[in-house]
Amino acid sequence: MGNSKPVAQNILDGTTFEIKLTEDLEEQIKYDFDDYEIAIFTQAYHHLRSDYIPIHWHNALQIIWVYQGSLEYQINNKIITITENSLLLINNRQLHSSKTINQNANVLCMNFNLDFLHPKLLSAHVQPFFNKNPFAYYLLPLSLEQKTKMSEWINDKKPNFFSVVAFLTTLIEHLLTHYDVAMKNNEENEIALFNQMLQFVQENYQNSITVNDLASCALINKNACNQLFQKYTRLSPIKFVNKHRLYIAQGLILHTNKSISEISEEAGFNQVSYFVELFRKNYHLAPLQYRNKYRVQGE
Repeated sequence: MGNSKPVAQNILDGTTFEIKLTEDLEEQIKYDFDDYEIAIFTQAYHHLRSDYIPIHWHNALQIIWVYQGSLEYQINNKIITITENSLLLINNRQLHSSKTINQNANVLCMNFNLDFLHPKLLSAHVQPFFNKNPFAYYLLPLSLEQKTKMSEWINDKKPNFFSVVAFLTTLIEHLLTHYDVAMKNNEENEIALFNQMLQFVQENYQNSITVNDLASCALINKNACNQLFQKYTRLSPIKFVNKHRLYIAQGLILHTNKSISEISEEAGFNQVSYFVELFRKNYHLAPLQYRNKYRVQGE
């Protein structure tokens, strides 16, 4: 596959699609079941191609099963490794990203809202729990029965609505009865500030961006700006900006015929030589070598 991003494939109809983000970094989701917001899809990460999904969020809960390989997830300021032995539940509106560690990885994702539950059950029990416990993520145990069921969905048996609802209901029941209050997330304000700076990068990466620019857009000082980027990306602000530019350039290299100098300019780099140097450092090949190795014929 020549995609610069992990390939997403709908479990129900087999169609592949590109994961797209809005300007404020919300992931756009295509839901599968009529009248209910539930989406089930797989993603394939190619390690040597340096596949990763950049920081984003979605207005839905997400369950992730890494059924082959392993992935590193950063959720707000926490970094965790996920393998086939557990399910990762990410709460809605949480900033997160994912990347390979040392091998290819395959993932089953389920994005969903809670509208499949009976309104009385939702209002009396489930919603009060989520209001009281605004957690960022939770690791759910994975039973053999659950692993078998999801493997069937992936390989040959398309899930029906009732099967999916039963599966999700069991997970929600476990969350409500086993959740550890100590994991409560109290970082909403600084996450909101950091999200403002991420949006600024998304909208202005083609222009010159300084630490002062980022700090000003969030109405904070430079020290606070640096601290937030270190906390939530493990990078300095400018290194993060360049990483985002390289992500844009990677897609242009694989999916367009534009020259390297055109791509360098479009991605926001002032000097082609600097762009080539950074690209080689991050993707282990020069841009043209990367295009020749990973681009799909016919694109």
